[in-house]
Amino acid sequence: MKKVFRLFFYIYSIVTIIVYLGCSASAYLKPSAYFFSDAFALGFPFLLAALIVVIFWALLIRQKRTAFFVLIVLLCGYNNIGKTVAFHPFHQSATDSSTRPLKVMTWNVFYFLDDHEMSNDGPETPLRKMMDAIRTSDADVLCMQEYLSYQNIKGLICVKQVLDSMGYKYSFYSGVQQYGFREGHSQIGTIIYSKIPFSDSGRVELNDPPKERLIYIDVQHNNKPVRIFTAHLSSLGLYADTAKTDLSQENIYAVTYLRKGSIARKLKHTGVKHEIEAHLIDSALRKSPYPAIFCADMNSAPTSYAYRIIRGNMQDAFLKTGFGFGQTYDALSPTLRIDVCFASPQLEVLDCTIKRLKLSDHFPVITTIK
Repeated sequence: MKKVFRLFFYIYSIVTIIVYLGCSASAYLKPSAYFFSDAFALGFPFLLAALIVVIFWALLIRQKRTAFFVLIVLLCGYNNIGKTVAFHPFHQSATDSSTRPLKVMTWNVFYFLDDHEMSNDGPETPLRKMMDAIRTSDADVLCMQEYLSYQNIKGLICVKQVLDSMGYKYSFYSGVQQYGFREGHSQIGTIIYSKIPFSDSGRVELNDPPKERLIYIDVQHNNKPVRIFTAHLSSLGLYADTAKTDLSQENIYAVTYLRKGSIARKLKHTGVKHEIEAHLIDSALRKSPYPAIFCADMNSAPTSYAYRIIRGNMQDAFLKTGFGFGQTYDALSPTLRIDVCFASPQLEVLDCTIKRLKLSDHFPVITTIK
C-alpha cells in the first residue's frame, strides 16, 4: 500500500510541477502563438495551491529534499505570484490635508441589470442601490463598463440625469452602440463621468468593426494635468448561448461539460483579441503627454499576456495597497481579479479598495491617488 501511495505522490508531483512551470510563463506566451496561454493564466492560482500541497505532503512523509526542490520550483513563479496576491494586510491610507487626492472609481455595472423602469423604482432596487454606492464613494471620476442609459424615454429612468444631479456634470461616452428606442435613444458601452471639467478627450478603436473603444479624458487636478483612460476588453462569453438551450440554470455545469471544446476555442479566440487590444492600449498609454490612470474590465487574469503588455511600468493600485487575491468578478472563482486600476510612476497610490457589493456581477474598485 505504501508503494502505491508513494507512486501516486510522485506522479501527482511531477504533473503538478510541469503544469505549474507552464502557468508561471503565462504572461510571456502570446495567445496567437500558444492557444493555452489564457488557460494557463487563469489556472495559475490553482496550480500554486496544488504545489503548496506537494510541499506539505513531502514534509509529512519526511521527504525533505523533495520539499526543498519543489519550493525552488515554486519560486520560479515569483513574478506571477506577485501579480496574483497583494501583501499589504496592515495598509493605512496616508493623509495629507494640504491637497485633496484624486479619487477614481471603476465599475462594470452590467447595464445596471436593466433596472430602469420608473414604476419599479424604490430604495431596494438594484439601480437605486448602485447609485447610492456611487454617491457614498465620493469619487471625483467614474469609469464605467457595460454602461446603459436611456434618454428621453417616458417611463424609464435616465442614469445620466441621476449622475448629473450628484455632481457628475461632465461625461465622455465611447459612442459605439447608440440605438433609437421609442421616442428617445439608449447608450451602451464605456463612459467616463467627472465632477472635474476636462480639457480634452478622445477615442481609440480596439477592434474592427468597432465594438469596443478605449476612451480618455484630460483633467486638471491640483493644477496638474492627468489623463484618465478606461476600456472594456473583449468578453469571453462562456455562457452567452445558454439561454438558447432547454437546460435549466441548475444544469449550467452540464452545459459547460457538453461544450468543453467550444470553451477551449473561446479561450483561444478571446486571447488573440486581447493580444491585439493590449498592444493598441499600450501604444495609447505610451503616447499620453501626461501622467496616466488606466481603469478597465480586463476580462483576463493578472498573469495574462494582455495584463503584462498594458501595465508595462505602471503601478497596479491593488498590488500597491491591497491584501489577498482581490476578487472583482462575482462568479466562477474567488481568484478572479479582472478589474484594474493602473497609475503612472509619477503618481502616488494612497489607497485601493474593492467594495464587495452584490449588485453587478463585478465589484467596484475605488482608488485614491495624488
